Amino acid sequence: MHPNEPPHLKDVQCIETCAGLRKATESSRVELSGSHLKNVTKVSFDGETARIEVDPISTGRHFVKASVPAGAQTGRPKVDGRSGTDTSPEVLTIVGRDEIPEGGEFKLDRADASPTKAFYDGVNDPKVDYVFEGEATDIRVQVIKRRSGNVVSSWIQENQQPFVENTARWNGRADDGKPGPYGKYRFKLGPVTGGAPDTTDNSKFSYYGYKFPLRGPHSYGDGIGAGRGHQGQDVFAKCGTEIEAARGGEVQWKRYQSSAGFYLVIDGKGTGRDFAYMHMKRKGRPGEGERVHTGEQIGIESDTGNASGCHLHFEIWSAPGWYEGGHFTNPTDDLKAWDAYS
Repeated sequence: MHPNEPPHLKDVQCIETCAGLRKATESSRVELSGSHLKNVTKVSFDGETARIEVDPISTGRHFVKASVPAGAQTGRPKVDGRSGTDTSPEVLTIVGRDEIPEGGEFKLDRADASPTKAFYDGVNDPKVDYVFEGEATDIRVQVIKRRSGNVVSSWIQENQQPFVENTARWNGRADDGKPGPYGKYRFKLGPVTGGAPDTTDNSKFSYYGYKFPLRGPHSYGDGIGAGRGHQGQDVFAKCGTEIEAARGGEVQWKRYQSSAGFYLVIDGKGTGRDFAYMHMKRKGRPGEGERVHTGEQIGIESDTGNASGCHLHFEIWSAPGWYEGGHFTNPTDDLKAWDAYS
């Protein structure tokens, strides 16, 4: 993000004390979304004779939160930043306090997130199974960064039913359409109208970009160089240990070579990098051109080719890819980082 980029607004939504998705009252909290919003210093609302300015509650690259001031009128909120201004393309409707439904009608009984460790382009998207008391209603689902409390993504599920299990799934993307930042999250849920969204301890999950590829006890062997032009990192494990895709993508190569044995090369989705897996068993590997997901099984560890003991030889290549003009990079630090949380 360039610090001199002017702010750009895409939407405004009511997030607390609401009469609807874009219906608020005095002291309601609203969130304006877009890009280049970190340096916003003022938010203004239409007033009876002039715009009314307030300080933002919080800001991020893609959001600004603010409280609706007394005297605000229906209109398009505006943001002012160090490098410019912008006005929401969506109208925020201001209603009287008596039009805000009572929040006590909704009670969140249960909210369970799964899997508790999710991965970008993974086999299973993060989801939350939830049960609430009250009446059938439209539910706002929010994906929240646990440390900062920032809303990364939010959407509406219409006509959800009380006293039964409902499910919401997150596709891993922020409201601006880009992949969500990696880290620790929780789901929050609440009615579009009425009070603030609620959460539970079981709604927590973590979201990562990569997964350690070996699924069993292991140890690290030779890395880059190793006195013999070694281009990757060896990881030893029991013969037959499952290998999973560290990053989803398309299988570019599924071949055999006298030194590498049976191997795969996967074009990592959204990375520009290629990931190579060597000394695998012949069977169990996806075919060339096949699409795989992060954490999906792609083979079995073995000792095919020029290998001393069963191990995975793992390589990472820069763009444009493996023997396509890229160059190998040291994968050891990445592997150990993925190992720590996988």
